[in-house]
Amino acid sequence: METFEMIQSRKAIREYSGQITDEQLNNILIAANAGSAGMNEFENYRLTVIQKPEILSQLTGIYGAPTVIVVSSTDDNVMAGNSAGTIVHGMELEAENQGLGANYNMACLGSIPVGVVPDAFQPIFAITLGQTTEKFTHREIPLDKFKTNFVK
Repeated sequence: METFEMIQSRKAIREYSGQITDEQLNNILIAANAGSAGMNEFENYRLTVIQKPEILSQLTGIYGAPTVIVVSSTDDNVMAGNSAGTIVHGMELEAENQGLGANYNMACLGSIPVGVVPDAFQPIFAITLGQTTEKFTHREIPLDKFKTNFVK
């Protein structure tokens, strides 16, 4: 799918029909690793892929997703949040490029059991993933959804 078409077709998926494949996961993780980290401090971030049903059942707000990827950081600042956002956004776009369902998720962060995320790392953003029967169709995006100030 072309990038602009994908952006105009994307939507939050909250119903999943099955697990993603290892190849799909690999491509999503490549997209994550194409993301940026503030000041190139990549060592301050970790990705945790959760597919274990016993752990998923403890997470709130994941809509039955069979895969959740958590981005964690040793930092707790705006730069860490922005970096996590670019990492998750790349994963979301690649998931939808593969026809998978994806949804940005921060609701589950407080329910992640101790020991799932590496020590010294705090979960700051997550994405839910899975197969979906939803279709991604073009939608008209209003130019004024976000009010814009121009300084020319």
